Amino acid sequence: MVLPVLTASFLAVARVCLVCAGGVWLGRIGVMNRDFRKSLGRVILLLLLPCMLISKLSINASLDSLCKWAAIPVVALLYAALGMGIGQALVRLLKPSKDLRRAVVAATAFGNSGYIPFTLVAAVAAAAPQFQSDPQAADRGIAFVSVYLMAFSPCLWGIAFPYLGGEHGERLRWRQLLSPPVLSVLAGITLGLVPPFRALLIEEGAPLRVFLDAANVLGAAAIPCGLLILGANLGDRRQTNTEIRRRDIATVCVGRYVLLPALGIPLVLGLFHLGVIPNDPMCLLVLLIEAGVPPATNLAVMCQIHNRNETAMSKLLVWSYIVEIPTLTLLVAVALFLVGKLCA
Repeated sequence: MVLPVLTASFLAVARVCLVCAGGVWLGRIGVMNRDFRKSLGRVILLLLLPCMLISKLSINASLDSLCKWAAIPVVALLYAALGMGIGQALVRLLKPSKDLRRAVVAATAFGNSGYIPFTLVAAVAAAAPQFQSDPQAADRGIAFVSVYLMAFSPCLWGIAFPYLGGEHGERLRWRQLLSPPVLSVLAGITLGLVPPFRALLIEEGAPLRVFLDAANVLGAAAIPCGLLILGANLGDRRQTNTEIRRRDIATVCVGRYVLLPALGIPLVLGLFHLGVIPNDPMCLLVLLIEAGVPPATNLAVMCQIHNRNETAMSKLLVWSYIVEIPTLTLLVAVALFLVGKLCA
């Protein structure tokens, strides 16, 4: 049991790293320069990611599943609250650079809850022994991550954005809370729940099913393109040449990869035993993985908007993602072991 679990977790994280490595290479040879990444990012945000979210959620959404999904956004909010508390405590204890303390707290509290989990659940569903007899596991995993994002994305922009700006930062706009991914999650759930829409677009043989099929084709490009951008951003020489204290990096890594999983995993297991979280191995796996994903790359975007600590935040992200390779492999292995024990 141990060797298959370790193999599956290693292969899942290796898939993420290899795709990101392609982005690093394309960035270093000048193909994915900053302007190209910005344009491709908008294509993902406005078209590819909404297509993926709508297509996966509309198929899996039902009144029964909606009741089961109710706990997922709650866990997202609890993780953010735990992360903020851990970040504040570590800042007081470890005393990172004074001008970076808000950046350190935000990086501890808010993880990359989209592209990394999307890729991991697809890879785990293909390689882990627990899901070999479950052909719909990957689609359900993407649906669970999408529901998680419905609460996480407004939380990220509603809390982290003004927090990073401080007293004199840019003001939050409503369109940042109601982002295309959030609206796409709501649209996907609506299409799945309303019988006329489901009969027209979703069910096999539906007259307009071709639209869902086209959305599936477009949505399949969202995750690899997003990871390529992530790799190119992390490999940007202007970021890697920035000096930053080791204590700043250590504070984020201890909070994000040690303390948050140490508190978040027992929390999720407690909710699972109480019956709050559905008895679905993929749902449990998603929530366990979300406890230890690396910091959100949108934090660098927020610092850029505020014109404050942009290069320092980018360097924090680079080192956090390097440290994440072994820690995330271990987290996935632990999550798979727990899923195998609890959902057997």
